[in-house]
Amino acid sequence: MIFEEKTISSEIVYEGPVFRIRKHMVETVNGGESARDIVEHSGGSILVAITDEGKVVMERQYRKAFEKALFELPAGKADPGEIPEVTAVRELQEETGYTAGSVKKLLTFYPTCGYSAETLHIYICRDLTLGEKHWDDSECIEIYEFYPDELIDMIMRNEIKDAKTIIGLLFARQAGEL
Repeated sequence: MIFEEKTISSEIVYEGPVFRIRKHMVETVNGGESARDIVEHSGGSILVAITDEGKVVMERQYRKAFEKALFELPAGKADPGEIPEVTAVRELQEETGYTAGSVKKLLTFYPTCGYSAETLHIYICRDLTLGEKHWDDSECIEIYEFYPDELIDMIMRNEIKDAKTIIGLLFARQAGEL
């Protein structure tokens, strides 16, 4: 049987605009105590947006954590209380300018379960119509379109390093969506 840790105490030790960190003191399997720092995040949605030509819409943007620009699927953080499909539709339009005539849930996953409570949802978006982008003031995103085989090759050459993008593309391919 799996041991479930009992929370002895819990407090928020950091609160920022994107996430907060909660420190839990827990009872461990051997009867001792240990700290568990957990990142609390509202979650988000990732979009595998497929054009009528069969291309996948991708973004390239600078990521400070790695000091370089990365290729990623369009994605965004949920607003408080927002359901994941609404996040998906909103973020696709804001970041790429596309609206989707068809949105289908593909997968829900926990990207970093060892220290984060974030939940991500991946959607397949089809029947795209191009409109205007509505980036946040701090965003600067380049939009690209690639055929699925090109993206799989980019993953295999280690040119796509973002986990949510790799998961989304490989899962969509395996599910017969790409």
